[in-house]
Amino acid sequence: MLRAVIRNARIPDGRAFVGMGLLGLTFSLENSPDYTRLVMFLISLVLYVAYAFAINNCFDADTDSINPRKREKNPVASGELSFGAGIASSLAMALLGLGLAGRLGAGDLVVYASMILLATAYSAPPRLKARPVVDVLSHGAFFGALPFLYGAYFDGSITVEEWGIAAAVFLYSLALELRNHLEDYESDLKAGLRTTPIVIGKGLSETLVIAFSAGAVGLALAGVQPTLGLLGATIYGLRTNYRLMDAAMAAVLIFRASGVV
Repeated sequence: MLRAVIRNARIPDGRAFVGMGLLGLTFSLENSPDYTRLVMFLISLVLYVAYAFAINNCFDADTDSINPRKREKNPVASGELSFGAGIASSLAMALLGLGLAGRLGAGDLVVYASMILLATAYSAPPRLKARPVVDVLSHGAFFGALPFLYGAYFDGSITVEEWGIAAAVFLYSLALELRNHLEDYESDLKAGLRTTPIVIGKGLSETLVIAFSAGAVGLALAGVQPTLGLLGATIYGLRTNYRLMDAAMAAVLIFRASGVV
């Protein structure tokens, strides 16, 4: 069962979201950080992402069971892990993560608890992921801006620059969520779900992916020099290649974190 619990956490699928927390951390690391706190932060960040994916698998088991691509990644849907065991192991991850966040400080705990609450509400009742518009907005927060801010708050404060990066990450997470829904469009339609793309249509959803992505890159660049924000429009030329869009966003964020731009 342990193997199924580990697979249910889907750590490889969550590496980008772990990266968002690490990105925030790079803005707040001191020359001589407290390595004990750093280890607690890293473990809590991984536990959070693992919890978000695990709890989602538990409540997506019915729809994932009719989607071959999703069933392979969901031990609850495939029957390898019972729903009860999935919930219990997910809660254990959340509680351990909360305990570690609490050791970091009150502010860290507030941000972490907010992430846990949103991630839970997204997958479990009231199941925000099945509510148009709210599904995308909540994802932008709990798998975008908040993990970044959790890392940025490691030094006990959040600067104006960090708030700007958080806004850019939020926008890009909106685009990622729309992309996820577009991949599952047919299976979600068969399951009777009312995700944002199903309600507004695939065409508009694809346009919004480009708009949010361009806005994210532009906002991240504008933090260096306002006129550089106009370069975000170049993302339109990459509209048929999501990998290049991701690479462009990652490059800008890495440059910002390193101080190159």
